[in-house]
Amino acid sequence: MLVNFKESIMVTLTGRAELEHQLDAAVAELYEPARELNQGILVTRCSAESFTVSLSADVPYGIIIENVTW
Repeated sequence: MLVNFKESIMVTLTGRAELEHQLDAAVAELYEPARELNQGILVTRCSAESFTVSLSADVPYGIIIENVTW
């Protein structure tokens, strides 16, 4: 399930098989806003089944950084 908040997307997984597909879809959705704002994308794992994909001014444009907070 993807929930879109203006500059971030919360991804909640219901199965391991969809992990890569949903994260790729979230990154693709933020690609254009990232280009327009000249920001990179930060993928943060919040729990075993929850990720936040967001624009970040701390990440250079064209770069995707992964982070784990749990």
